[in-house]
Amino acid sequence: MLRTIATSVLVLSLAACASMATYPPVDGKPTMSGSTPPLPQIMASSLRYAHQRGNPGAPLVFNLPPDTIRAAWADVERRLGDGARPMAEGDKDAFTVKQIRLNGGKAEVDVVYPTPEGVYQMLTVHLEGYYGGEYRPMFVQRWLVPVDQLQRNEPVLGSLDDKPMVAAPAEEAPAGEPAAASGAESSDGTSGG
Repeated sequence: MLRTIATSVLVLSLAACASMATYPPVDGKPTMSGSTPPLPQIMASSLRYAHQRGNPGAPLVFNLPPDTIRAAWADVERRLGDGARPMAEGDKDAFTVKQIRLNGGKAEVDVVYPTPEGVYQMLTVHLEGYYGGEYRPMFVQRWLVPVDQLQRNEPVLGSLDDKPMVAAPAEEAPAGEPAAASGAESSDGTSGG
């Protein structure tokens, strides 16, 4: 009996000591990248849940926080599946992940979404799960206060991205010397040189 109580106290005290990490980073809090597991899965599950609960008649066009790397955008799009796509130039409405708070087995994701009436509101998707497993939405908290439409964010090049977003210009050879074959791949997939 005493051993069970001691174990319970230890587990609860360790759980209470877990610090909350946020994305995008907030001063004074532990930071993580948008591609850090389980963030892509949490963002995709939250976007899907917010779409179902907030405005299921709208197409699932999504927008991720500023400075999210391209690999994370691709991962979220893959997890959302057919019918979902990133916000493009000219899109008016999108479900935008504003902030993620991860604290051990619990996560909260703020999503700004367009209502059927054309007003932007925010909801917080509450998820539970564990590292290495799936975080599942438990409930949604609606904030019935209109918010401003968020701007479209572009994916940024990150360390997990394998190709540059823009091909580097070819080096010019000095006069009278042949240009060296760079072996670099151009944006159309052909070898340069």
